[in-house]
Amino acid sequence: MATTIEAKYRIVTPLFCAGADPDRAELRLPSFKGVLRFWWRALAWSRCRGNLGEIKRQEDALFGSTGTGQSRVLIRLDLPSGLQQIRPPTLLQASAGRVVGEGARYLGYGVIEAFGRKPRDARPETKAGQLTRACLRAPLEFTFRLRTRDLAPNSLDSLTNALIAMGTFGGLGAKSRKGYGSLVLRSVRINGAAKWSAPGTLDELNAAIAAFYSGGMSDDFPEFTALSKRTRHVLLCADTKEPLEILDLVGREIVRFRSWGRNGKILGGSIDSEKLFRDDHDLMKAPCDSRTAHPRRIAFGLPHNYGKPKDQQVGPHDAHLDRRASPLFIHIHECGETPVAVLSFLPARFLPKGNSDVSVGGKRVSQAPENELYRPIHAFLDRLLDANQRKEPFTSAVEVKP
Repeated sequence: MATTIEAKYRIVTPLFCAGADPDRAELRLPSFKGVLRFWWRALAWSRCRGNLGEIKRQEDALFGSTGTGQSRVLIRLDLPSGLQQIRPPTLLQASAGRVVGEGARYLGYGVIEAFGRKPRDARPETKAGQLTRACLRAPLEFTFRLRTRDLAPNSLDSLTNALIAMGTFGGLGAKSRKGYGSLVLRSVRINGAAKWSAPGTLDELNAAIAAFYSGGMSDDFPEFTALSKRTRHVLLCADTKEPLEILDLVGREIVRFRSWGRNGKILGGSIDSEKLFRDDHDLMKAPCDSRTAHPRRIAFGLPHNYGKPKDQQVGPHDAHLDRRASPLFIHIHECGETPVAVLSFLPARFLPKGNSDVSVGGKRVSQAPENELYRPIHAFLDRLLDANQRKEPFTSAVEVKP
């Protein structure tokens, strides 16, 4: 029997997504399919009690494989007309013509110039906030229509829940873990009947997230990025109606927590660095042969470099592993007209079992156990929840209690 699912989404922050032409941003169906499968797996870990073989069997049966044949899910993308491209070297703006702030530029490192620079040698002058990649202007709304065949009720539920998770925690395109391309699910209909509607208040959003945990969760660190009992969600509000402005506040708070700064100054040179990770900098200034540990801030992802020379670079020791994405997801949601920053910490095994050593400037050191490794991220989330610790003007901060 065929089933039709209609999922309506709204992208609330600029989307950096491209196909064969890197200079042309576009909303691509393959990108959506990849992200949908990511969130399906993130929910499957606990549902399958960590059984990797069963997760693969269910995923292949639903989405298809060389062994099981064609996917049982056919997806069509309905896009609005008149999508607006923003191309380099345009300055990315928030509201009222203001260039996006330092915090949002920090989170967009690689697609946005964080700092302006003067022309030198063959390099042209650039300005802070200038795009280095094309993006689609937000907001934009679109609909995905999924047609399934011969799905058991539990498989249909797993697919629907992945659509909901994707539009509650995630996004599309480059820098989606940093809040860009944030996807907000507006509604889900199955065979024309309403299945899910968007939360209109912070309390309703809190309850919608807590509902993911109603069926129980695994206690262990997952083998891949997934929801578990160790997952944390923090919801942040501020006195703004502009998604990029609350994203900027989140970025500014991260800079305050993590950054050493330049000459002791951060965020454009106007604020003193808190220097909370002096030990990391002392470690990287020490002779390479004397390093017996890794910087604590690798918890936020690898590589974690202190300069261009090899002895200032930190990454996985195995040459086949080039990076480890951050386990801290930033998603900008909307409750009515109010933007809410949803920070989701999904701790999992940091590097592969049996291959978890870290290269600290070329020196091979052992990765700290995950319970110790992830302390800086817990400390950052605790800081956000404490009005006496956080520095940016968030009006409220609450943690979801499953």
